[in-house]
Amino acid sequence: MLRPLKKTELLNYSIGDLGINLNFQLIGFFLAYFYTDVFGISPAHVAGLFLAARVWDAVNDPVMGFVADHTNTRWGRFRPYVFFGAIPLNLLLLACFYVPDISPSMKVVYAYVTYILHGMVFTAVGLPYSSISAVMTQDQQERAWISTLRMFFAVIIAMSVVSIGTRPFLKGFETEAEGFFVLAICYAIVSSALLIYAGIKSKERLSPPKEKYRLKDIFPIIYKNEALLVLSLAMFLNTCIWVIANSVSLYYFKYILGNADLQSVFFQWMLPANILGVVLTPFLTGKFGKRNVFIFGSAVVVVANLTRHFAAGESFMLFTMISMVASTTMMFCSICQWGMVPDTVEYGQWKSGIRSEGIPFAFFSFTFKAGMALGGSFAAIVLSMTGYVANTELTETAQTAIIWLFNIVPAVFSLGCMVTLMFYRLDSDRFAQVLKDLEARAGSKSVEPR
Repeated sequence: MLRPLKKTELLNYSIGDLGINLNFQLIGFFLAYFYTDVFGISPAHVAGLFLAARVWDAVNDPVMGFVADHTNTRWGRFRPYVFFGAIPLNLLLLACFYVPDISPSMKVVYAYVTYILHGMVFTAVGLPYSSISAVMTQDQQERAWISTLRMFFAVIIAMSVVSIGTRPFLKGFETEAEGFFVLAICYAIVSSALLIYAGIKSKERLSPPKEKYRLKDIFPIIYKNEALLVLSLAMFLNTCIWVIANSVSLYYFKYILGNADLQSVFFQWMLPANILGVVLTPFLTGKFGKRNVFIFGSAVVVVANLTRHFAAGESFMLFTMISMVASTTMMFCSICQWGMVPDTVEYGQWKSGIRSEGIPFAFFSFTFKAGMALGGSFAAIVLSMTGYVANTELTETAQTAIIWLFNIVPAVFSLGCMVTLMFYRLDSDRFAQVLKDLEARAGSKSVEPR
């Protein structure tokens, strides 16, 4: 039986999510806006780019999971990808936020190449990084604490820095293009250092039997694991919620409220709400279980978004207070989903007889990025169809579209997430039985997969 994880071990691993999310949050918050209002390509091209990248991920992510599972180095299976991939990942971040002096058609090509390459390297770093959590501990509550710390660094620090600090930072430059590129350089340096540190300091403490599964086994590993399928669908819907809202947030403050600088003010108020969510989540999951807390958080997000749309009116303070409630409970959802996915590794082994950390995390990563793509593409398509033209006075139709994308559409996705989670059955009692059966199977080889 493994000893409990030390606090320093939890910290050394979890801080890597700050490195990943300085990169990821800049992409998530500002790349769509950068492409349309700074880089100079249409919302339709942005939508096509995001969708094309995710189609490629459907192939790339499972293959990366297969490669990671079959890696064998003196540093472990997953850690080398984190510390060797950190610098290439952040060089591609710089490429995404660079505006080359080329023709409009070549700009589209450049955007496709750099964004898709960034997604591939992001998978090569992020998937192994997340997989490490499954070989650090099998204790559900320790996994919940890992997820909590990861979300602290990913959301409380990284998201807050990006969402609050970007607009003030850009004001110090003559053009937004120059400001975005310098900002990307700053984040790239810090991100690379943190990922290298986390990759070196983390430990792969579990040494499960090395499986000799083949590429053709990837599909059965996934479809036999209904816990993974249900959780991934919930992740997909939950991701769409915040991607759609965040991708139009700058449009909302710039064109609906008439002041782009309000975005930074707004997210300053979201910071204490997110901190409250991080503080409360591990205690709530310990008492009620991760699934139930996830469901509760989704329900509150539905109510809060609808209330914000219909009741907030012209009061920015009421608008902000309702958003704080939603932001707190969104933290419940984000922490729980990442704390639940390592449990599906053992469950998948119990069902299929094959242990794989890489494939479940690859599938989860794919659905996560698919949610990002659909959310970002959906918003871009709606803006294009409703006549959005950058840096002009928008039509009433385009303004209505932005308002609905910021409020109503995320509420619909959150309702879908809540309903999906009703079908997730891997609670703490069942997970304990899974571990017991796996231990018996390892000892006697007499327990058959179910």
